Amino acid sequence: VIDGDTIELNSGEKARLIGINTPEAGQYYYLEAKNKLKEFVEGKIITLEKDVSDTDIYDRLLRYVYVDDLFVNLEMIKLGYAESYKYSPDVRYANLFEEAEKEAKTEHLGIWKTSDQESCIVVSEFHYDAEGNDNYNLNDEYVILKNICPETIDFTDWTIKDEATHIYTFSNFNLDTNVQVIIYTGSGQDTSTELYWGMTSTAVWNNGGDTLFLRDNNGNLVLEEEY
Repeated sequence: VIDGDTIELNSGEKARLIGINTPEAGQYYYLEAKNKLKEFVEGKIITLEKDVSDTDIYDRLLRYVYVDDLFVNLEMIKLGYAESYKYSPDVRYANLFEEAEKEAKTEHLGIWKTSDQESCIVVSEFHYDAEGNDNYNLNDEYVILKNICPETIDFTDWTIKDEATHIYTFSNFNLDTNVQVIIYTGSGQDTSTELYWGMTSTAVWNNGGDTLFLRDNNGNLVLEEEY
């Protein structure tokens, strides 16, 4: 088991579990997800099911994984170790995965455990579609967060993540009550109200729909904003 969503077979081939995303190394719940997948599959005989695509850009097999009657991809989502991740054309069980994620969120399992500040931060604007080609106009892609609680909130080591694997980490930043901060995708000089992700050639937010996950320094979910 390489991480929470990737395994290596006896043949030496790597297989990426379709339809899920688990935390990356260094992120909250990374080891828990990896260890749960180990518990499910390591050293066991597994069944692999293909969808439409055979491999991804890293030459990993894209597969649904089963151990006897256990549908591992689904179970990782159901127990709160993974997000549901819909990526066409491999969407055979997308609805099933999304329903499992809703249940895990309702029960605040694993990665869906909520922060003490969960009601403090709101998205006041989400400008995900920059003028022209988003990849060439990165600072016209931005999100504005607002602190609606009566106290200053320390954002140090908080993270913003999209549905894929783009992650922004706040560094020594405080947001006063009733104040907004803009997080631009591109590069620039950080101020008390403007921060820059630092992307140089790739946009973060998908124009066709995406989700922002804001987590505190313990990895607990502060805000989930879908568009």
